[in-house]
Amino acid sequence: MKKVLITLFFLSFSFLFAQSKISVAIPPLQFIVEKIAKNHIFADSLFSENYFEDYPSKSYLRKLSYSPIYLSLNLQREKSYIADLKAISRIKIIDVTKGINKIDGNPYLWMDPLSFRKIVINVYDEIVKLDNKNEKLYKANLDKFLRDIDAIFLSIKEQLFSLSSYDFYTFNDYWDYYAKRFRLNLYKKKKETLDAKEISDTITFTRKHDIKYFLVDPTDPKKIVDFFAKNSEAKPLVNNIFEKNWQANIFIFTQKIYDMYK
Repeated sequence: MKKVLITLFFLSFSFLFAQSKISVAIPPLQFIVEKIAKNHIFADSLFSENYFEDYPSKSYLRKLSYSPIYLSLNLQREKSYIADLKAISRIKIIDVTKGINKIDGNPYLWMDPLSFRKIVINVYDEIVKLDNKNEKLYKANLDKFLRDIDAIFLSIKEQLFSLSSYDFYTFNDYWDYYAKRFRLNLYKKKKETLDAKEISDTITFTRKHDIKYFLVDPTDPKKIVDFFAKNSEAKPLVNNIFEKNWQANIFIFTQKIYDMYK
């Protein structure tokens, strides 16, 4: 029995390393690879869901460098790590945002389902190049995934286009594509405390536009978030766009907005 278990262990270990590998920038890209390739291709993400506080080690970069390709979203924090990867390997850097129009260089385009859909197709193309013997399987998975994305888009559109208010404050640029696609108005605020006049002007503006919420990232300073909530008459709505499960994240985010303003 012991010998059988040891044999199974080494078979599974060998299978793991027999798989094709892809390195990606962030967890949502890892999610795409897993949806299309299932267990045929293994994906490692440079950054975790805790994107802004994650600093990958040299040993982890070495692990990523063993992949033949790295899928990039042209994020600012990627650049130095990509340079390091290229210095220690022959890894090929692939831009999966090709063919997608950007808003003033804003890289957070996956929060728009239609832009995300294009990213998915670009990732699929690279997967097939890496492993064309399973192209039929990957195409079937892609088609199902695209149908799911289309259904999510239509569901979000139906919910958000029926809101009583479309105005939000935000400290960040993370939801610009989402807002543009679904006709939300985002009023940008600096991550700093307000003086007495600014507080008065903000409250007046809040009441005029019926703004009940402001969008924040989990890494936004709690002190600033609490201060703004107290002095703007708007409540914080937290969303992390770097969460791996894109489908669940954008669905829950939309549901929260809908429940707040329906």
